[in-house]
Amino acid sequence: MTNKAKTKGLAGAIGVLLMLQPAAALSALETTPTSAAPTSATEELLISQRGGRGGGGSRSGGSRSSGSRSSSRRSGSRSSSRSSSGRTGFSSYSGSRQGSRQSTRSNRQTTRSSTSSNRQSARSGTRDTRQTSRTDNRGTRQNSRSSNVDSRQQGRTSRTDQRQSGRSDRVNNRAETRRDAVNNWDRYGNGWYSGSNWSNNRPWNNGWYGGSYYNNWGWYPGQAAAWGLAGMATFGTINSLVNSAQSSQVSYIDVPNSDYTLYYPSVTATGDVVSFEADNGYNTVRFNANCRDGTLNGGAPLNANEAQLLNAACQVAFGQ
Repeated sequence: MTNKAKTKGLAGAIGVLLMLQPAAALSALETTPTSAAPTSATEELLISQRGGRGGGGSRSGGSRSSGSRSSSRRSGSRSSSRSSSGRTGFSSYSGSRQGSRQSTRSNRQTTRSSTSSNRQSARSGTRDTRQTSRTDNRGTRQNSRSSNVDSRQQGRTSRTDQRQSGRSDRVNNRAETRRDAVNNWDRYGNGWYSGSNWSNNRPWNNGWYGGSYYNNWGWYPGQAAAWGLAGMATFGTINSLVNSAQSSQVSYIDVPNSDYTLYYPSVTATGDVVSFEADNGYNTVRFNANCRDGTLNGGAPLNANEAQLLNAACQVAFGQ
């Protein structure tokens, strides 16, 4: 066998091996023993085959087969990787989405609860503020009304007091005018009342009236307590008032604890009955009294003023 024939046979074997498996071919090539050293042409063919496998510079069938298998392996690996990673990724993404939705729901629920609580708190605060404002306004209006009522009442009371004071002043002035007109010392002349010893100069039975009589009047104990009368004026008090009026040439005395003024020179007595004149603050009035029975104008006195007037007239007529 020649070197050329050996070379062709070796090239064919190398081609088959390259088609089956480039790496196995190279391994077989490296381990296969040769009986003779390759020629220079064989070395060139190996270099050419290696170049085709590594760089793709050759268009030989071995190069295409190797590329197809490598591509198939890589494709399978990628497909497997994609399939595996695709399943794992979908599961992870689905769980992540579910967790995100749950978290979003929780956040929304928390936000709703917080917003509802804030609104309720705001409403309660607003209600409390309104209620407090209403209460304050009511209190202010009530205080204002009370103050206005008090002011009006004080104004009415003040005007009433002023009118009453004016009436009293006018009444007193009229009474004084009347008394001045009646108080003409010469009107009564020089009678039993004009001397300093007037009680002894009375021309009727005198000196028997006193506390023992008015305390025995049937109406006196109960009415005196009801009217708040502590007692009647004594003869000593009436005598002092008459003496003072005589020395001043005044014909009347002010009845103690009463609104009446008694014209003492007008007192006349017949038996136990006394007739006299008195001023009630408005007019001069004629009275008749029974000092033993304690009647005035035929009946019991109507008030404490009349009771004091009855007692004063009886003291002038019969006191001792």
